[in-house]
Order: sequence, then structure tokens, then C-alpha cells
Amino acid sequence: MVLTMAALVGSLFLLGTAILFVFAFVFYDNTRQDIEYVMQNTNQQFRDRLQFIEDGAIAIRHNVVLQEFFEGKKTPREDGEEDHFTGKESQAGEQLSYAMDLFSPSNMVDRTPFVESVYLFNNYGEYIYKYYYPLTSAAVQEKERIYKETVRAFRDSGRQYASFSEEDDIYLCFLLYDEAMEECGICVAAIQKEAVGGLFAEVETYQDWAWCVYDEKQVLASGGDTELVQQIAVLESEHDGEDKNTESHVIMGREAGSFRIQSASAVGTGNLYLIMRPTLIIFVIVLLLAMVLAVLLAFALSFRFTRSLKKVRESMQAFGEEKLDVRMEELPVQEFDEIRIVFNEMAERIQYLITQVYEKQLLATQHQVKYLQAQITPHFQFNILAMLGLKAKLAGNEEVYQGIRAFSELIRGKIFRSREIKIPVSEELELVEFYLYLQNSRFHEKITYEIKCSDESVKKDLIPRLLIEPLVENAVSHGLEPKQGPGEVAVSLFEEGKWLHIVVEDDGVGFEEQEETEQKTVKEQPGHTHTGLENTKRLLQILYQENYQWILTGKKGEGTRVEIVIPIERGQ
Repeated sequence: MVLTMAALVGSLFLLGTAILFVFAFVFYDNTRQDIEYVMQNTNQQFRDRLQFIEDGAIAIRHNVVLQEFFEGKKTPREDGEEDHFTGKESQAGEQLSYAMDLFSPSNMVDRTPFVESVYLFNNYGEYIYKYYYPLTSAAVQEKERIYKETVRAFRDSGRQYASFSEEDDIYLCFLLYDEAMEECGICVAAIQKEAVGGLFAEVETYQDWAWCVYDEKQVLASGGDTELVQQIAVLESEHDGEDKNTESHVIMGREAGSFRIQSASAVGTGNLYLIMRPTLIIFVIVLLLAMVLAVLLAFALSFRFTRSLKKVRESMQAFGEEKLDVRMEELPVQEFDEIRIVFNEMAERIQYLITQVYEKQLLATQHQVKYLQAQITPHFQFNILAMLGLKAKLAGNEEVYQGIRAFSELIRGKIFRSREIKIPVSEELELVEFYLYLQNSRFHEKITYEIKCSDESVKKDLIPRLLIEPLVENAVSHGLEPKQGPGEVAVSLFEEGKWLHIVVEDDGVGFEEQEETEQKTVKEQPGHTHTGLENTKRLLQILYQENYQWILTGKKGEGTRVEIVIPIERGQ
């Protein structure tokens, strides 16, 4: 039982470990993909907001009123005066509101606008603007000053796109072109850093995180670990425009947007283990509980089995010590309970017989003891043989187990089926194979054998019980045992027309042939009566009268061949 439990626990442990590794690998891969999706999704949201600015720039380019603004034309007002482009009150300012709709959902991050304000400057020093929040006159004047300085710096840079980072805003400047692709003005959009941070809020839920927005010259906005920001930002001044290898301990995403602005976000790989840990702990606990339950169940079943076996052994041991009043109690295992019934019947019978002997005779002779032993029912013998076979099987002695099984089946076929006159060929061949197996084991493989049927349908034919087995016994006893060296017995069956042919032959010592009127018979030798052959012939005469053939041939030193031909009779 200890070995069984150890094998079970070891198998469960190995299986659980394998399942745990597979689960951890799959969950690790899925968790990493989830984090990578979050990185890409946040960067994509930033790119979509830049796309909003790009779409607004396209709308500005195709707006007729705004094109007049860029050409320096004044739109007449209702009072006859020319409309100077000084802000949102102008008609051009209203068209700017339509082209760059700051209240559009595409511009919102939660409840914060991504683009807080936008200015348009033409080549004549005039400008119009649009704000999301209402401002005081003083605030507007301050903003105008900042925008003018930004535009001046942008013109000095000579670039098509430029970004300027301030404390709260990122000022994005880019050139505008008319339909003829001639430079007609400058657009300046103020992007709120608070809104940018809102886009990367999901990244900030992890540990060891960082994000940044940058162009080829500088980092415009960032959050998280400063050192990690420097790792994920690819600046032209530091890396000649080439991406650098980010360390393997982070999971990152990067997205290139409009106006040569890129975004990047990254989190440490330690987040994988933090996310996986609760699930893995639950999985390990469930696995351990399953292993404990399996061990307990196996222990209970094993204990139930071994307890029954122990009781059987103790009862037999006590009975062997002449405690004839020992009886087995009811056992929970069905197979052992059947042994209990047979054992108790045997014990009652033996005790009764011994009592009868002592009452009728003073002395018990050896003959009387053998008589009592002979009264033990064959049922008990076969159950004892089955028990011994089981012990041999459990002990790993396959040869002893097969020998006991073959002997038991051979005896069972000869005794218990005595009321059956005819049986299928397949069942008769089983008895033959059991007998030959035992003889092969007895003579240490000196005797070999072969059993074959020409067709599977032959095995369903009915033949007299114990028709072939006595012929095989005769071949072994009178042909192979006296022979020096190895020998072989061959049994073959085949059909021809309405007749079944049964052939048993050996390469043993053989016999001297003697011609008879109808068939060949054996010249009897001293000590060999060949009772099996004679009984078989009488059986055939009784069952088939003259409707059969018996052919016996052989030669001294070369072997014997017996062929029986009987009508085919199909079994149900």
C-alpha cells in the first residue's frame, strides 16, 4: 500500500507540475499580449487626436472664407465697414470654429479638450483664433503675446513643423498651403498636457511605468520614471534618427503620428508577475486540494482492499493452525467476499467430516485423511487457484500467474463441462492451448506447438467435447516425451465441402505401422495402452456411427499423424 500511495502521489505531483507550467506559460503569454495591447491602444488614442488637428488643417485649406483671410481680403460687415481679422467676432473666426471644432468628441479626453485653442496667422501679420474656454481680455492679450512669440520662433526655425513645450501646453506650429501649394499662413494649436496625460491614464495603473510624447528634437510631455522615459524616447540629436534597443525588462508600445510627433509608453515586466500571481496562487491551491483529495480517496480504497486481504490471510493462517472453528466475517470487497463464502463452506464441511470420522473411528488412517481432502469442492480449488494467481500477478511473477491460470482453465474445462456433449472449436482449442502451455513450461520449452484454423468460421463449428485434447496428450506422452531433444505438436483444422478435417501430428518417436482392412492402427508397445485414442474412436462411433473417418499414420523415428473427418455442424 505504501508503494501504491507513493506512486500515486509522485504521479499527481508530476502531472500537477506539468499542468502548472503549461498554464503559467499560456497565462504569461496572454498577459503580455494584454499589456502590449494597452500600450498600443493608448498610443493610438494620441495619434487619433493628432489626426483631429490634421483633419482641421485640411478643412481650413479648403474653406473659401479662410482662403480670403490668408489672401488678406477684408470681408465687408453689415454697417459697411471692413471687417478686420482680430478674433472670433469676424466671419473668418466663425469659419475657423467650423473647420476646427474644439467641442467635437474627437477633441475630448474624458471632459478635457485635447486642443485648448487654435490661432491662424496669414502672411500680412493678421490672425484669428478660437478658444475652448472663455477668457478675460487680459488673458487673451497674454495668450496673443505667447502665440506671436511662438510664431516668430517657428519662422526663425525655417521648418515645416515645429513643437514648443511650455509648462501646461504644447504649441504645435505648422505651415498652411493654398490650392496652388503656395505657403499662405501658419496654424498654431495649443495642446493641453493634462489631456495628454489623460490619454495615458491606463498606463499609469501599472508599476514601473513611463510615457512620453516627443518629436525628433525634444521630449514634449512625459510621465513616470525619468530614466525609462529617456530609454523609450528616440531623439535625433542623441541617436541620429535611429531607434535604439530598449532593455528586455520592459514592455512598450510606440506610435508615429502626424507633424513628426511620436508617442511611446512602457511598463516593467514585473507587472506580468503581479497580474499572474493571484491567479497562480488560486490555481496552486486548487491543485493541492485536488492532490490531497485524490490521495485520501486512494488511501481509503487501498485500505478497504488491503484490510479485506489481511482478514482472508489471517483466517487461512488460523485454519492452517488447526483452529477449525475459524470463520470469515462478511467482507466489503465482492471478490474477497466470494472467497469468504467458499472458505466458510469448506471449513464447515471439513469440520463436519472430521467430527464424523472421530465419532465412527478411533484412528484416522492416511487413506481416510486423503478421502476427506478429496471432498473439498472443486469450487474451492478453483477459488484458491485464482487467489494464488492473483498473488503471483501482484508480485510481478507473470510466468507463475500464467501457469496457474492455464492449469485452472484446463481442469475447469474437463470437470465442470462434463454435461456438455458438443462445444465450439474455439473452446476446445483453448483447452488444448492450456495443456500445451503447461507442458511447454514443464519441459522448459523442449516442446513447441502450433495451432491454426484455415478460417475464423471454423472456430464456430461444434465438435464433441475433449475430442482434440486427448489426441494432443497422446502425442506428447507417447511421441515427444520419449524423444531425445526438442519436439513439436501441430494442430490444424480446415473445411472441405460439408466436412471438417481435424489433424494432430507430432515429430516424436513414431510407431511401426500395421495394415488393417479399413484404416491403420498402432502396434501396441509394452507399457503404452493408448487409451486416449481408443476412447476417442469409441466416442466418434457413438456420435457419428459410420459417418466419420479416422486416419492414423506414422513411422518409427519420424512421428505420428492423426486425422479425423466429421460432418460440419454450425454452432448457435
